[in-house]
Amino acid sequence: MLYFLRMKAIGIEIDKKKIIVVAIDSSPNPTQLKPETKYFELKDDRDDQELADFMIHLHAYFDEISADKIGIVTRQTKGRFAASPYSFKLEGIIQLYPKKLMEFVTPQALTSYFKKNELPLSPSFSYQEKAMKLACFLGNN
Repeated sequence: MLYFLRMKAIGIEIDKKKIIVVAIDSSPNPTQLKPETKYFELKDDRDDQELADFMIHLHAYFDEISADKIGIVTRQTKGRFAASPYSFKLEGIIQLYPKKLMEFVTPQALTSYFKKNELPLSPSFSYQEKAMKLACFLGNN
């Protein structure tokens, strides 16, 4: 008898002022969870109340999914294509989630993995591709 490990995973890509999220259930037939939630956007990073509300809303999403793994696609910290300081504030908010440790995965690791493995799901929107790949990668590893 063949048993499948059911794994829920959330893949996150930080893009400017948005946290793009994709949640999947990788059981025998992978499915996307809460496809209506595409991203979370922080409009003003200097507004303390907005920051607090943003964190509460994002962490409530994590609680609702109850993921086994949550991962973030890493960004460049130095050089010409370095991520904005704003994105590191968003990363800190994500990492404050107390119920799971965040995994960081490089874009190169995702590219290498998906050269050998097929992406089992298609993202609803093209901008969700990295987050979808990360969620599927986490769900299978």
